[in-house]
Amino acid sequence: MKQAILTHPKTIEFSEIEKPIMKANEILMKVKKIGICGSDIHAYYGEHPFMSFPIRLGHEMAGEVIEVGSEVKDIEIGDLVTVMPQEFCHECEPCKDGRYNICNTLEVIGCQTPGAACEYFNVDSALIKKIPKGMTDEIAATVEPAAVGVHAVRRSGSVKNMNVVVMGAGTIGNVTAQAAIAEGAKSVLITDLSDYRLEVAKSCGITHVANTGKVSMKDAIEQAFGEEGADIFFECVGVGETVNQAIEFSKKGHDIVIVGVFGSTPSINLAWVQDREFRIIGSLMYVDKDFQDTIDYMAAGKINMKPLISKTFKFDDYAKAFQYIEQNKDTSLKILIEM
Repeated sequence: MKQAILTHPKTIEFSEIEKPIMKANEILMKVKKIGICGSDIHAYYGEHPFMSFPIRLGHEMAGEVIEVGSEVKDIEIGDLVTVMPQEFCHECEPCKDGRYNICNTLEVIGCQTPGAACEYFNVDSALIKKIPKGMTDEIAATVEPAAVGVHAVRRSGSVKNMNVVVMGAGTIGNVTAQAAIAEGAKSVLITDLSDYRLEVAKSCGITHVANTGKVSMKDAIEQAFGEEGADIFFECVGVGETVNQAIEFSKKGHDIVIVGVFGSTPSINLAWVQDREFRIIGSLMYVDKDFQDTIDYMAAGKINMKPLISKTFKFDDYAKAFQYIEQNKDTSLKILIEM
């Protein structure tokens, strides 16, 4: 079978390998679609702090089950599935607390272990999620990033009846805003410097949008929420400037959730964090309930991923997909690879 390997910065090489031999607890899937994530883009340029070369990418995926191991239950040949790409130890303190998304030895499929950028992919059936009838493989391949948003929204407890600000209208910011609406937020404002991404956000049902290159964050919050102000901020950009904006405009004693991936160490106004008793909360990936609830939200139309799919490339054009993203940074949200 054919696989695609990221061997060096901006270098993808194809090779032929043997079809995987399954273990009793595994399924074998014929890969249908692969999503390109922000972390894949960082890796492509050699800038991801937790990924190294060579690596077979592909942690966002959808495929058809073609074989099931002898110990596998409730998964059948022909099922359309996606994968929770977390390989964890089950033994460390976070795992025992049910927080295996921050397992002390966590490895992510397609980041630290070989991903789904291949024709056939074998994986532990415990990581498999079946896709409901009527959902396409392209939408199924977007469950993983959508689950990141659902988990982020839950990190501070509940956003029910809150005024929520999501900073950054890329894929993760968009799904975080949609997840906040699905989880009962009173009102949601999403901000960005790209009018295109804000228009996509509107098409996904996010009513309050603001280009903070044209209107101040203070004015955007006032226009969206009036005198009530913002109850919680989700930083989905990954730069110090937006974190400091959240610190500046947050109410005292409230939460700021960090969802964006930082390429460098930012300078943060910790004096105000201390003085105003903010809680800075990190968010990484998801757990099983987040993932399953995301599928349910998508099936019910509460999270709409279709407007985020910008373009689909054939597997042989994997490198061209990254080149397209580089040339169309503003308008590239979710790029898919079709096997």
